[in-house]
Amino acid sequence: MILVLAKAIPKKGSENKIIDAAQNLIKNSRAENGNIDYNLYSSTEDNSLTFVEKWESKEILDKHLKTNHFIDFGNEIKDYLEAELDIQILSAEILN
Repeated sequence: MILVLAKAIPKKGSENKIIDAAQNLIKNSRAENGNIDYNLYSSTEDNSLTFVEKWESKEILDKHLKTNHFIDFGNEIKDYLEAELDIQILSAEILN
């Protein structure tokens, strides 16, 4: 399983614009073959937003990164971010 943590730092007052834009991304990503989970969380300590994604494999994640809904979301929010997304891609296995 592949785990993705993508942290966004919104410009002041832009948090809701990013959250609104993310709704289409989340809905379409969850419908993709090989997606296990896809959520957006808001920090209680700062104004950051973090996407937490689970994918069956790196190959499936690579396909996701080329989808129109992913590319459109990136273009839609780029002016609302303080900096580039901080993205971590991890390989994980479930431990019993």
